[in-house]
Amino acid sequence: MQGLMYRLAELDADSAGLVRVIDYFDSLVRHGADTASLLRASAQLADCVAGIEIVEHGRRKKKLRRCDPRGRWSPEPQLPPSMARDIAVDDDVLGTVWIERAGTSLPLDEMLVDRMALTAAIILQPRRLPTVAEHSRNLLFPMDELAVLTSCAGLGIEPHTPVRVVATKAVSDTADSSARLVISQDCTPGKAAGIEADGEYLNLVAGSFAPTPELSEAALSSSVRAGISLAAAASEVHTIVATARFARTQASATTPIVNADDLGALNLLAPGARIDHSRIPDLVLAKEIGSTRQGFELLETLRTYLRSGTLRAAADAMHLHHSSVAHRLSKLSQHVGFHVDTLENRARATAMMLVLDSG
Repeated sequence: MQGLMYRLAELDADSAGLVRVIDYFDSLVRHGADTASLLRASAQLADCVAGIEIVEHGRRKKKLRRCDPRGRWSPEPQLPPSMARDIAVDDDVLGTVWIERAGTSLPLDEMLVDRMALTAAIILQPRRLPTVAEHSRNLLFPMDELAVLTSCAGLGIEPHTPVRVVATKAVSDTADSSARLVISQDCTPGKAAGIEADGEYLNLVAGSFAPTPELSEAALSSSVRAGISLAAAASEVHTIVATARFARTQASATTPIVNADDLGALNLLAPGARIDHSRIPDLVLAKEIGSTRQGFELLETLRTYLRSGTLRAAADAMHLHHSSVAHRLSKLSQHVGFHVDTLENRARATAMMLVLDSG
């Protein structure tokens, strides 16, 4: 099949064929191929014998391997190399790659051997293992799904483990702009480490993490404002980093640490965030109670109260006594986990209802 793809690529060697060859070898690098896999894949793509000779580091001994399109190892050459390239890393030649094609070379042979040599150089180059900080950054800001799983493994965190992100930043008028919230190692999952990103310090913490009076006092005394994100599985933590940053922007001198859970549906205002509604406790609980007749009545009472502005105005609109409206709002508050009728939660309750009304 790969040989057929290669022959079809001859029809468009200047564009699609070149892209196909490049992507083919790039995928080998992405999947961590070794030199044997590279040789096998090259022989299949070229539909002819491919070879590689590696000079072992610090020795004069050379290691030579050849492979035919069927994946059979053939140590004795049948034909001389039709095209070859040196494997070079930082001006050091580590070996050679080649193909052995009978007859006239095909249009993509030069590109194929070039990519073989480049891929071999990447494979043979000594690999430095990512640091804990690099794994932490790659988990919070991953390039792809493979980076997420690699970082989870590197940090010793199961992908399904519930975690949160804490974003901290020193207030603008503080003398020490590097001040940050000190998170106990007991609260940190696996080997995760704090990282700096865009002027903030981000920590990965356990999903059960919540601000304590002592932590709030420490944040205030060190002139730090902090935000705690919504909870998510470690493999999806990058989707809720924005909620930690948004929560931090809501912190103040009286409330130096803000938990995104306490913002409810307001988290949907986090810049650049696309948050699944199922991550927001307010919405989950409100939808749950709204599926019952009594719950629907409670939500209608809240909707009227928010539009009316006062208990008495809502009571007049609903032809109820104001104590009945207050009782309904109290009952709804118990279910959704926050006081829906207080002034400080008015924006939160309004956002919750707007999302529910939008479907």
